[in-house]
Amino acid sequence: MRKLVAILLLLATITLPTQAKIQAGIGIKVGPGFGRWNNGAFNAKLATAGGTLGYQTGAHAGIQARIWFNKFIGLNLAGEFNYTGSTVTRVMGLNTFKQTHKEGQVSIPLTAMVGWGNERLRFFGNFGGYFGYNVFGQDKQVITLNGSAQPNDGFVKSDYKNVYNALDAGVRLGAGIQVYVDKKLKSCVTFDINYDYGFLKTFKNEVPAYFPSPEKVKITPSRLTIGVGYIYTFGKSQAEEKPKRATDLITD
Repeated sequence: MRKLVAILLLLATITLPTQAKIQAGIGIKVGPGFGRWNNGAFNAKLATAGGTLGYQTGAHAGIQARIWFNKFIGLNLAGEFNYTGSTVTRVMGLNTFKQTHKEGQVSIPLTAMVGWGNERLRFFGNFGGYFGYNVFGQDKQVITLNGSAQPNDGFVKSDYKNVYNALDAGVRLGAGIQVYVDKKLKSCVTFDINYDYGFLKTFKNEVPAYFPSPEKVKITPSRLTIGVGYIYTFGKSQAEEKPKRATDLITD
């Protein structure tokens, strides 16, 4: 009789949904970053890579705190440093003008995560916003006349007082996975890819004249980042995500 009651209780445990338990983690990440200015979604020539505006490749690194409230919903708060920028190329016959802008930005993104996982692997998508501040920048202009590059001053310090807007804010959209790699299922290797679309104008006042029809464009920043990292988790054990059988529970 006692064994029968035990079996019924164990079956009920399997059938009924488990109570939500929080899993929290903190970790680091690092990887490449790709920045590019945008002119909104309405001007294809200025908004697409490989056209007037091009990517500036750089680096991405940060720390992140991640909370899973249950198997499906979580939050991610990070502190990041992104070194990206943008390029502008304008071709006029045999003459070419290229402006390269590099900047270092401290960013704080906060995103909601929707995911699914088992005892070893968790997939997720995330959506939210970010706030950033550009702590430094560099600009370089190269002019080519009739196929011959003209002398230039190399990279010079960006003017964040009169030309550029140091503040940045916008939306973040991304996805990722985390893989639990140790026996206790506490340590995770992570992979994240995120796209930031800025809402604030890149230039404080007028758009520079090296843009075609500068009076008609509104330049805002964007950024694609890829991060590979490590997270150590606390609280709920991933072992609880392992499907339990009645025979396993009887043994316990």
